Amino acid sequence: MTATTKFRTLLTLLSGFFLAIHHGAPQAADGVSVLEEVVVTATRRNQTVSQVPLAITAFTGDQLQVRGIGDMQDLARVSPSLVITTSTSETTGTEVRIRGIGTSGNNPGLEPSVGIFVDNVYRSRSGLAAGDLLDIASVEILRGPQGTLFGRNTSAGTISINTLKPEFEWGGYGEGTVQNYNGYQVAAGVTGPLLEDTLAFRLSASYNERDGYVSDRLVSSREFYDRNRANARGQLLWRPVDDVDVRLIVDYKHKDEHCCAADYTIAGPTAAAIEALGGIVKTDPFAYKAQTSFDSQDDLDEWGASVETNWAVAEDLSLTWIGAYRDADAYANVDSDTSNIDLVKGTNWNQNDHFMSQEVRLNGVSGRVDWLVGAYYYTDDIDVDWQLLYGADFGPYFNLLLGVPAFLFPEGVGDQSRYFKQDGEGWALFTHNIVELTDNYDLVVGFRWSDDNKDATARVVNDSVHCTLIPFVPFCPVPDLKESRGEGEPSGTLKLVRNLDIGNIYVGYSRGYKAGGFNLDRDAATTGFEFDPETVDSYEAGLKWSVPDRTLEANTAIFYSEFQNYQINEFNGVSFATTNAARVNSTGAELELSWLPLTGLVLDAGVTWSNTQYDEHPVSNELGNTLEGKRVPFAPEWSATGSISYQMPIGSFTGFGVINASYMGEHNTNETLEPEAEVGSYTIVNARLGLRTADSNWEVSLWGKNIFEEDYNSILFNTVLQDGSWSSFRGEPRTYGASVRYDF
Repeated sequence: MTATTKFRTLLTLLSGFFLAIHHGAPQAADGVSVLEEVVVTATRRNQTVSQVPLAITAFTGDQLQVRGIGDMQDLARVSPSLVITTSTSETTGTEVRIRGIGTSGNNPGLEPSVGIFVDNVYRSRSGLAAGDLLDIASVEILRGPQGTLFGRNTSAGTISINTLKPEFEWGGYGEGTVQNYNGYQVAAGVTGPLLEDTLAFRLSASYNERDGYVSDRLVSSREFYDRNRANARGQLLWRPVDDVDVRLIVDYKHKDEHCCAADYTIAGPTAAAIEALGGIVKTDPFAYKAQTSFDSQDDLDEWGASVETNWAVAEDLSLTWIGAYRDADAYANVDSDTSNIDLVKGTNWNQNDHFMSQEVRLNGVSGRVDWLVGAYYYTDDIDVDWQLLYGADFGPYFNLLLGVPAFLFPEGVGDQSRYFKQDGEGWALFTHNIVELTDNYDLVVGFRWSDDNKDATARVVNDSVHCTLIPFVPFCPVPDLKESRGEGEPSGTLKLVRNLDIGNIYVGYSRGYKAGGFNLDRDAATTGFEFDPETVDSYEAGLKWSVPDRTLEANTAIFYSEFQNYQINEFNGVSFATTNAARVNSTGAELELSWLPLTGLVLDAGVTWSNTQYDEHPVSNELGNTLEGKRVPFAPEWSATGSISYQMPIGSFTGFGVINASYMGEHNTNETLEPEAEVGSYTIVNARLGLRTADSNWEVSLWGKNIFEEDYNSILFNTVLQDGSWSSFRGEPRTYGASVRYDF
């Protein structure tokens, strides 16, 4: 289906939808009559989106449900400035970007630029937060540096996910879904009192299973991108006195899946050698086929516990303490060379993360000052151990390419262990204050000092026999490394706010930083073990506005951000290397609109224009072209989202429907912007149609994602050990299904 045909089909759907609206509107008295205000905690205070002077997109759990947003990756379909991609593993290869700024590659030493928090607890790696969303109260997407209140590793923004709390009244739900690819999903939750007005609980769980949508060309039983995951969460809310709430959360996540597989998009000069050894080199990535020499694995066991205590000390004074511990064990084994010949053995990637944090905040009002002070302490320990060994075809392959004797590369030798360990510890002191200058003007002043320390070791155990004769560097011994580093960095914000009847106008400055660290990959021996922190100075002006009856809202922002010591993670065909190699500027504008023209009808639209480019970069691409002035990877000039939703009475039921579209402009997915990694623009359209009973207890719906089956590449990359060849991780094809839900 061509883009023109898709556009005409979408217009037809919308025309039919509006026709139904026209005939049904007089009966829609019980539909939506005012735009819903979402309460957010972006300033560590309870405020509505229109009160917060920063660029933020927020959704309630109900809003996400009606849009069919079921996992974290889906959030990119409703926020135009947000890009979420997955490469070799969802757990270790999930990358999150806001306004074109983010982290690339599978180097565990490179921490994210977008901080992810679940119930106010930081997730130290993006992939640990990826997966199904369970019992969501709200999701807040904060754009721009958030270092004052959220700390390091929020230089591009923050995603804050809040789950539903226990309640002192009985309630719950059960939900079931069936879909194509033999998929099904069940979820359930229950809440209620254990001791009247004193102790309440909430239990929730989900299970998600689905066949993969990519199959092996040679082995019919192999599938990739399947689903086999379970989530569970238990909570207690203790209210010993009216002024104190203590919330205990324990959660567990398990995944046992086969992700991910890539296919060739360009067959380079090495393809002949692959085919001579019986390999298959096909360049049809949208056939959803792959060729591998073994089954891949992507497993995760993660659990965590947190305690949040809120004490209303006095009428204008409150104290919050949050303590948390998280533990994650990940295992991935992926055929990294993208071919079905036995070129390299599986990676056998084992990664363990242990994270602990303590945060205390004191918030009060003194005269015209709403003040907040706090302290934060954390430890973050990570160790990674993996292999990369010669396969049976490695020697013959390089014999064909370079004429070197095959016996120098016997099967099973190579990097028997690539072990990296990093122990992190840090603390911060921060303050965030809202000063009421006049009845209409506020001044926001925030400052944070962060102290970050890391100890790291690297040990590569290699038994290659060829290195004395042929120093084939990627597979020869490298020295052990052991280093320590420490840094102290300021971050903060200064904003002037003009309050409106509904909304505000603001202009301000924010500074953020992303921690320095160690290159936890074997290239550390040659490119440098240590890299410096990345800092950003950002200037932003925005408008939050609404008509008095709250049927039309507009949020807009313009921004300019300058990143110094921008951290890049470059792939050399074998491994990743992290360096401080660039200065990046990001300039842009964002607009979000919500309109309720008729009772029951809501139109939402968001558009982002950005120019996020390398201002300085010492590296040229393979064509010898400088990267200065070029757009950074995953940073399209234009991106947009839009949705139309409507509900109306149908007899004794309420009917509802929603169509959601997201557009991503053309962009490059390679750190050095090779032309082979250019991705064309694409549009993804999702839809949902359903009925619910008058008491809202029962709901049934039909849904589809990527309903026009848009073919697009998520990531294009230079194929491992095959210079000149390129491969692709695909976007998801069309999925569809039916869901039923019961609330009580």
